[in-house]
Amino acid sequence: MTLQEEEKFWGLIAWLIPLVGPVLALVLRPNLKYVKHWSFLSIGFFILVIAGYVVLWIVDLFLSLVHLRILAGVLSALFWLLVIVLWIIGIVKAAQGEYWRPVLVYDIAQRIGLTE
Repeated sequence: MTLQEEEKFWGLIAWLIPLVGPVLALVLRPNLKYVKHWSFLSIGFFILVIAGYVVLWIVDLFLSLVHLRILAGVLSALFWLLVIVLWIIGIVKAAQGEYWRPVLVYDIAQRIGLTE
């Protein structure tokens, strides 16, 4: 496996397996810039998904009180659809060897000091 193939492989593992993948990739291949990029993005993506889930839970609670729970269901479905689409795009880009900077995910990774 060439270095470029190895970087693509570990970058893909970092993005494909949330939380475990990036930690594993960073431990096993800490000096590969591409692996660091995708690992940090993956951690930022995981944080964004958890934060989004918490916000949805609060919105669901509020909308349940005002008898609009169906709206909460629609918002939740849209959120999870967006998460899946971003995750799949990330898988494709990591496998192709591209450096990708999705807006919110990269911003979160940058703010918590995960990017170089």
